[in-house]
Amino acid sequence: MKKVRRTIKVKIPAGVDEASRIRVAGGGEAGRRGGSRGDLYVYIFVRPHKLFRRDGTDVLCEVPISFVQAALGDTVEVPTLDGKVEMKVPAGVQSGTVLRLKGRGIPYLRGSGRGDQHVRVKVLTPQKLSARQKELLKEFGELSGENVNPEQKSFMDTVRKLFKNKG
Repeated sequence: MKKVRRTIKVKIPAGVDEASRIRVAGGGEAGRRGGSRGDLYVYIFVRPHKLFRRDGTDVLCEVPISFVQAALGDTVEVPTLDGKVEMKVPAGVQSGTVLRLKGRGIPYLRGSGRGDQHVRVKVLTPQKLSARQKELLKEFGELSGENVNPEQKSFMDTVRKLFKNKG
């Protein structure tokens, strides 16, 4: 028996996932006593991506936006598997909110259509502010009548009630 090394091209269909198995009929070793070739099984291992995470046929990613974009709303560019698309961010969106891009996920392995892309919005808080920017933010807070944001206020009220009831 003579060992032969050969290259076999395998078409990987769109939508395969981790541990999928592809059968290549007749791609295996020759049978005994001149028998036909066996089948070759190729197991798929998917490397993690820097931007995208997969959940079935859905794709998840995170997009940073500025405080101003979150407060006023905006249209932002979002990376997808097929390139960049524009996505509307509603005014007043909170950090951690997940928005959906319908049909921008992984193609279905059997059948037509695709999953969705879910985009988690990450609101970036400015770290270095000029004196003028600080002044404007303080003025904004005063105009809003907020010394503390509403979520913090309700949290602090809950903590006060908890300790008041224990004492």
